[in-house]
Order: sequence, then structure tokens, then C-alpha cells
Amino acid sequence: MDKIRHSSQNITPFGGLNFISSLLKQSNVCGFIDQTLGFRNYRAKYAYSDIVLSLLKNSLCNGEFVSDLKHLKEQIAENMKDSIPSHDTVEYAFQELKIPNKIVVTENNITHQINYNKNINNLLTGICTKLGLLNPDVKDYVLDFDNIVLNNNKQDARTSYKKTKAYHSCFANIGNNTIYFENRNGNTPAKYAQEQALKNCFKNLNDNGISIKSFRGDAASYQKEVIAVLEENVDHFYLRIVTSAGFRSICVEEKNWKNEEINYENKEVASIKYAPFQGEKEYRIVVIRSKIKDTEPNLFPEHAYTYYGIITNDMEMSNLDVIKFYNKRGNDSENNNKNLLNDFNIHRLPFMDLDTNTVYIGLMAVCSNIFEWIKYILVKNKVEGIEIQHRTKRVFMKYICVCTKFVRHARQTTLILFSSKKYRPLII
Repeated sequence: MDKIRHSSQNITPFGGLNFISSLLKQSNVCGFIDQTLGFRNYRAKYAYSDIVLSLLKNSLCNGEFVSDLKHLKEQIAENMKDSIPSHDTVEYAFQELKIPNKIVVTENNITHQINYNKNINNLLTGICTKLGLLNPDVKDYVLDFDNIVLNNNKQDARTSYKKTKAYHSCFANIGNNTIYFENRNGNTPAKYAQEQALKNCFKNLNDNGISIKSFRGDAASYQKEVIAVLEENVDHFYLRIVTSAGFRSICVEEKNWKNEEINYENKEVASIKYAPFQGEKEYRIVVIRSKIKDTEPNLFPEHAYTYYGIITNDMEMSNLDVIKFYNKRGNDSENNNKNLLNDFNIHRLPFMDLDTNTVYIGLMAVCSNIFEWIKYILVKNKVEGIEIQHRTKRVFMKYICVCTKFVRHARQTTLILFSSKKYRPLII
């Protein structure tokens, strides 16, 4: 490098955002967001849709903090600068959208804080149906339910079961789409008030015409009240059973075990009928047992194995298919939640209180849903190097990160791309 020469030409390194912005205008996402969340004061320069899409563009350009909006605004083309608010404006808008926490004090003097933002949850499901990510005519959707511990040092955060200050948010997903969430404080366990959360979730889905065939949940969903809600709203459920003395005793008594290969390991599998919750109703449990490696022989058979059970009301699916179907929950729900954490930065909470951070988490989940649709359109338009499973960093490197410049001549505006790759307007 012999010389360095600076140029004041307005060249943006994020040229792909021009095509993404044009795509979002075609879909009228802005109008739908404002209709669902409501309209701000007529004096406000930025609508809620401007704020949501600014957060989306910030994530697409690998921004990690709300304050990165300032740097994004400096790097994008002039035609998009007016739609990017400052981080202070984002906070003002979030203060408008937040709702008070629901506070419950138990008999043991434990205080639980839960924040359920109905408008944002309506937007989460509504944006999926609006963009065609969910279709009311499809009747075989699988709903996954899971919780995330969001470690933080906010002033109202409580100590979680991981012994760190945190929030304990719950999410419901259909594939890669987040359709429901609640924010809770760190001291609230995953099973607390899950029955009401699922009632809210299914009502939201029903209002948008979405029906669920199957539900998958972890051991926190293994509750009598939760199973009653599931039986009213889904055809089949698959839950991780909580190990108990009663469960282990029926596993020890079972004699019909069959060897199966699960994740490249040989396991023993059986299907057992079991009546939990004081024996009111009988369900099927698909049990996997593994021999405990021990150098000394064990006189008690109940101590020779570990048992892993999946409780379900599906009596037709084979044992191996039940296990494989349940294990796919890790690929669908848990991976989607990891993308929310890492690609959409819900672990970098920008505010000091739970209710305002709830708004941030919810709107970043909305951004995640819109991103899933953007990937679908990119694949549909045969964009080179983009596949539906790719994350934001891949889309940034393969599509968004291209230098562009607007040139105005003879009453026409031309977008010049400094790339050999073919870029064309995206078609819905």
C-alpha cells in the first residue's frame, strides 16, 4: 500500500438494503405494523413501523446494540436515512408500547413478575399470516414451547435457577417463526402459570385462523392443567416426563424392551401405559433406558438403568418415530431461540426495566419473522449463495454487503453497484 486517497462520494457499503427496503414497501409491512400496534402522536416523525424496520436493518447489517442505529444511518444511502430514528426515539416509542407487569405474591412470599404484551403478540402471529409464513388452510402445524434465561444486570432482574440475575422469557414457535412470547423475571420457574400462557397462545392462534396438530414441550409442560389445555387445542402432544418413583417403578416392571439405534447409539425402548396425576387418565409413555456403567454389579434393578420418558396421547406412531419427532424440537424451537439470542440480540437488553425490555424482545422477534420471509423471497428470486436455513451473517455477506451509489442524471436516478454479481429488483 503506497498511497491512500479519500473520497467524499456517497457510496454505501450496505447496498443490498436498497433491494430489501423496496421489497418491504411492496408487501405493505409498514401499514400492517402500524394498524396492529396503533399510530403515534401526529407530531411524531417516526411511526412504529419505522422503528421496527430500523431494528431489522440494524440486525441485517450485524449491528448488536440499539445505539448502532447511529452508525447505520451514517453508512446507508440518502433515500433511507430519513427512516432511521435515533436510539433515543426508539426508547420513547418503547415507553409508549409497554404495559405494566403483572405481579403475583405466593403463599411462600415469593414475588413473580410476568409481562404479557397483547398487541405485540397479535403482531407476531399476524405478520406471519400477512406474509404467508403461516397458512390457515394448513392443518398439520407443530407448536414448540420453550423458555430462555436472559442473563443481565438490570435493576429489577431476579436470581434465576442458574444462580445469575436474569429474565426468564417463554416462547412458542412454529418452525422458525415465533408466534407467542411472555417475559418473566428470573426467579419465576418455567412451569409457573404455563397453563394461562398456553391459553393466551392458542387464543391468539385461533383469532388468526391457525390450527395446531401437534405440541412439543419439555418437562416444565408436564402438568395436569397444561395437558388439559393441550387436549382441548391440539390433536397430539409430546412432553418430556418428570422422573418420579412411580415412573421408575413401572419402568423396572416392564419386560418388553426393544433395541433401537438413536443418534448412532444403541438404546432400549419400550411403550408403557401410565396414569399420572393420581391415576385419573391413562397415557402412553415411550421410554428410553440406558445401562449405567458401573464397575461393580448392582443388586437392585431399579438402580441399573437411567430412564428417559416422552408422554403422549398419540397411540399410532411407532416408538422410534415418537422419539425422532420429539428430538426434532431441538432443531426447530431451540435453534430458533438461539437465533433470537445471537442474530437479533435479545441478550443485549437496552433498557433498565422488565416491561420496556419486553417490548424490545417482542419487536426483535417480529424482526426475526420478517427476516424468515425475506430469505424465502431471496430464494424464490434465485439469489446466488442464499438458502432458507442461512442466518443474518450469511445474508449480509452474500447479499447486503455490496457497495452502491445513486447517480441522478436527466431526471432519472440510477443505482450503480460495484460488484460483478447480478442484482435485480426482488419480486414477491
